[in-house]
Amino acid sequence: MMQQSHVASTVRCTYIMATTAVPKLWRIGGVFVTTMAPFYIYRRAYCSSTVTNKTPSLVLYQYQTCPFCCKTRAFLNYYGLQYQIVEVNPLSRKEIKFSKYKKVPLLTAGDVQVNDSSLIASVLRSSMILGKPVSRVLNMYPEIEFYDATNKTPVKERANKYFLMYGERSTPPLNELREEREWREWVDTHLVHTFSPNIYRTLRESWQAFQYISEVGNFNPLERAAARYFGTIMMYFIGKRIKKKYRLKEDVRQSLYDECNKWTAAIGKNRRYMGGDKPNLADLSVYGALTALEGLDTFDDMMKNTSIKKWYGSMKQCVDGHEGATDKQ
Repeated sequence: MMQQSHVASTVRCTYIMATTAVPKLWRIGGVFVTTMAPFYIYRRAYCSSTVTNKTPSLVLYQYQTCPFCCKTRAFLNYYGLQYQIVEVNPLSRKEIKFSKYKKVPLLTAGDVQVNDSSLIASVLRSSMILGKPVSRVLNMYPEIEFYDATNKTPVKERANKYFLMYGERSTPPLNELREEREWREWVDTHLVHTFSPNIYRTLRESWQAFQYISEVGNFNPLERAAARYFGTIMMYFIGKRIKKKYRLKEDVRQSLYDECNKWTAAIGKNRRYMGGDKPNLADLSVYGALTALEGLDTFDDMMKNTSIKKWYGSMKQCVDGHEGATDKQ
């Protein structure tokens, strides 16, 4: 395990790096590869202030290239929250052995654990709005259990994870709250499903993605070769299977373009962001997920062939500049 320190503004942040991976994993030899995101490394971790004076320090357990983890980092960075990053080793997952929940992102605030990128954003933002500690706010999101007939397994879910809690404070108009919730859910259920078929669209693009993990991953020579060669071929075919599962267009790029243009059309010409003059949680979710594509042909093509470039550039400035740091209510 390698530990690095990063500085944002004048605040020190610790970054712990093991190996890099993403949530849905397939084993090829001794290597785990993904169907969700490119192997791209951001070597930044921003920090500034905590959620409230009552909030313990935050620790984010993640896979660096996971789009859901990218969503969480976008939220934390925009609001200038101080947090520590722990990169989870996908082989042993020893960094999260303390948890029954074995997916990422996983965030701890002292003794309190919050799972799922959407729930993390809702709980932390509600903590800011209410001025209450994370432990109390989390209780406002009760966990329910139901039976998943498709996978034939019991599932635990927090049905209201896309909702924000305002308590007695004045709330935005109901249509704005509904719009924000619906587009946050759209990111999780539609947008991200266009990623893998595009990342692994051709053997060359699949090879490009696996070059990242071979360069930055903590692997021995055999594992590195397996990731480059076997992983490239396997993920090319898995991408085709995902394309069929989610009924994407024959040209999967067009499916990604359609989703991006659908998003910008929803914002319209009279708003800078979906949140108006400043980003809301839907803006941060879309932006965060799309950052997982940076550095790949998929990202370059998306910028050239959709109307998202202007919005994306503006969002990058907001997030990198921690512009939400002054908006804690």
